[in-house]
Amino acid sequence: MKKLYLAFLLFLSVDLFAQDVHFSQWWAAPVAMNPAMTGNFPGMVRATFNYRNQWFLIPTLNQVTPYQTFEASVDGSITSQRLDNNKFGVGLMFYNDKAGDGGLSTNSAMASIAYHQSVDRYGRSHLSFGLQAGFVMKQIQMQNLIFESQLDGYGWNRNISNGENFNSSPIIYPDVNAGIMFSSRPKDKFAYNFGVSVFHIASPRESFLYDQNNRINRRYAAHGSCEISAGPDDHWTISPTFLFMMQGKAEQYNFGVGVNYQTNNDNLGVFGGGFTRMNSGGSFDAAILNLGVEVYNTRIGLSYDINVSGLSGASQSQGAVEISVVYIFKKKRDQSINFPMYCPKF
Repeated sequence: MKKLYLAFLLFLSVDLFAQDVHFSQWWAAPVAMNPAMTGNFPGMVRATFNYRNQWFLIPTLNQVTPYQTFEASVDGSITSQRLDNNKFGVGLMFYNDKAGDGGLSTNSAMASIAYHQSVDRYGRSHLSFGLQAGFVMKQIQMQNLIFESQLDGYGWNRNISNGENFNSSPIIYPDVNAGIMFSSRPKDKFAYNFGVSVFHIASPRESFLYDQNNRINRRYAAHGSCEISAGPDDHWTISPTFLFMMQGKAEQYNFGVGVNYQTNNDNLGVFGGGFTRMNSGGSFDAAILNLGVEVYNTRIGLSYDINVSGLSGASQSQGAVEISVVYIFKKKRDQSINFPMYCPKF
């Protein structure tokens, strides 16, 4: 039993060596999902904040939630008469992730730039290209790790050498990501977008075991969604969405439907949805419930992961709680189209 518990603690500590962080409310972290989304929104400046608290019921040695992730970004669009319906986007993103009893911490600071080329005369359809670059720092707290070699017959004795040769110094390396996306609102009641992105383009070296041949696998992502207005006065919006990610041999599939209701007060709306997450091989990982409110130009969302994977026994089926905040400064509403004259061009 002790060996099993030890192996489980080590699994919590090193799981994120192989995979990047992820959010259940991926749509609330657009710059982190695809650099091409930088500056692609109806407004002047957008600020986002996301917090994820995962597997908080699993017992740990230091009584701290095994996985916690913070993400924040700010981006804006640059337009001018010379650009016509085209625009540039610039942004900054930061995130901090803490994983497992081993105290594996990841800090990242990235700057992104995007160009949005209009492909119709009204500026309602754009082909976007984005590039993101910055630095990543990772560190592990060796004093928080325990090994089987430290068992002395009564329990774990931290005074006994673990016999491991780990690099406890921070690992710092540059990182580059890129993406492309197409977004369109061909009709007042219908809009859609889809895109692909690739992360860790240069496959930077990363190892706490002094292995210079170990490189981070590139992560590929494909995403898409649409908005369908319905109901009296178009107060309801239905939004099917999906996200697929692949990194090394790991795969993740997210899909579901969100629903937004705009009250008679233009400054107040509520939204919610149901989503699912699947892993490699088509195994179900979690069911995700989402609720939120939009007040003026701020959307605040809360999601809850119900864990249905093989870890559900230890987690008591409780996967993660996530909070998202998205604020758009000087948010604009899309103007109606003169449909007889509407004609996309490529």
